[in-house]
Amino acid sequence: MGDNRTDSTLSVCGASIVIAVWNQLGYTRLTVDSILKNTNTPFELVIVDNGSKPNVKAYFDSIRGEADIRYIRNETNLGPIRAINQGLGAAKYPYIAVIHNDVVVFEKDWLGKIIVVMEADPSIGIAGIAGRKEILKTGCVNEASLRHNLQNEEDLGPMMREEVAGVAVVDGLCFVIKRELLDKVHGLDEAFGYMHCYDLDISLRSIDAGYRNVVVKIEAMHVGNGGRTRNMKGYREIVKDDYGLLKKNCKILAQRWRGMLPLKVE
Repeated sequence: MGDNRTDSTLSVCGASIVIAVWNQLGYTRLTVDSILKNTNTPFELVIVDNGSKPNVKAYFDSIRGEADIRYIRNETNLGPIRAINQGLGAAKYPYIAVIHNDVVVFEKDWLGKIIVVMEADPSIGIAGIAGRKEILKTGCVNEASLRHNLQNEEDLGPMMREEVAGVAVVDGLCFVIKRELLDKVHGLDEAFGYMHCYDLDISLRSIDAGYRNVVVKIEAMHVGNGGRTRNMKGYREIVKDDYGLLKKNCKILAQRWRGMLPLKVE
């Protein structure tokens, strides 16, 4: 591993990578394989399994020789927010990356690149690979303000040109948070229930705590763009009205942050 590191990442801290999983082993393998291939920074994988089939655990058992893996299993599906919080609580490194199990990173040393940016600017609390510059008074984001380097350009619009862009909120598909901020905000807010808006909320809590949020230009792809989980039969049995949950959580967000919203970062 040491022979492959670039000079820019030799001195960076290690990172914990938290992934919440619920079945979908094919997508999970794509994500983990890309992490193993393209991560030079010292890291641990913190896997929180929300009651998956046995083949998911068998897969992680099979790659224990390739990575430092901490495996947490829930017998029932607690939802991604609670699962991510379990992973955040178990993480040992000063930087914690949270990544969806359907995101594939193509860029070599992607995590080192993000941490170098954060180390160089202590004002950065959260760095993502996608985010929006504007969030409206309603708690909804302005999609036209999206900054990303995801290889879903046809679906998401033009990729960013700048190496680092300031944003109001990061997207939960992949972000890195420093532990000192995490200790102040105490993880994701489980008041949002199963999912939706937790990423916007922690972004605003980052700003409220005196930090700023950025997107770093990282070549990656959100394979499940549009929501693989939301299309699963099992998800529809747990969350009967996904759009209703989204609207409810946007209202919670708008009410909570009414003194800060609308917010636009130039």
